[in-house]
Amino acid sequence: MVHLQIDTKSLVSTVTISRPEKRNALNADLVTGLTDMFVSLSDDESCRVIVLSGTGNTFSAGADLQALEAMQSASFEENAEDSRALANLFRAIRTCRKPVIARVNGHAIAGGLGLLLACDYAVVVSEARLGFPETRIGMVPALVAVLLRERTGALVQRDILLSGRLFSADEALRYGLISSVASPETLDDMVTELALELVHNTSSQAVGATKMLLHDISSLAFDDALEYAILANAKARESEDCRAGISAFLARTDPPWKVRS
Repeated sequence: MVHLQIDTKSLVSTVTISRPEKRNALNADLVTGLTDMFVSLSDDESCRVIVLSGTGNTFSAGADLQALEAMQSASFEENAEDSRALANLFRAIRTCRKPVIARVNGHAIAGGLGLLLACDYAVVVSEARLGFPETRIGMVPALVAVLLRERTGALVQRDILLSGRLFSADEALRYGLISSVASPETLDDMVTELALELVHNTSSQAVGATKMLLHDISSLAFDDALEYAILANAKARESEDCRAGISAFLARTDPPWKVRS
């Protein structure tokens, strides 16, 4: 059973993990379901922004207990396949052409914090605790390390990953891991404001192309990245939204996406 809910209003699709009795922990079906949902929403014209959240007082506690138990008797190949499935989820979020906002309503632990880091924005409730406690149970935080290295410096990475300690939302903000901290009363308003700002003020075509640009140049050397950017820039200038946006700017009128939204 896949514990997922989706609701689309005003071009914003809210995807909610709904396993409150399991602290929204991830299992194989849920990982696959989330992956398929992000792949589908990436090309869905009725969606301009995606919000990812959890029910109850936890965003996600990472792998559930049954998944941890299964790891003990699984073969190397089975564990690699399981890891690849989670990696595919992180990749689906990162390469989704729609901006993704993590609405972090509570604790985000291990793979749950990995979900947060895969998103483009993260608005986190002030009471939340975050962390990668893998080393405290003899595991290596391998997949999440790939996500963490793009968000913060080497010293912070080593502290967080080696110690396995949990830390506060305010500390996560200082480290550059999240976008903002909200009180429980203001969380929904802050997420909605951010989502609607993206809907009303940006070209979905340009945002999608920019996400792909950021993803593709992340592994390139400086000169290679510049060459890639030259071609991406030339291609973007030929797009319908670029031409319409420049025309609207010169005419001092609203671009078409403002009218459509």
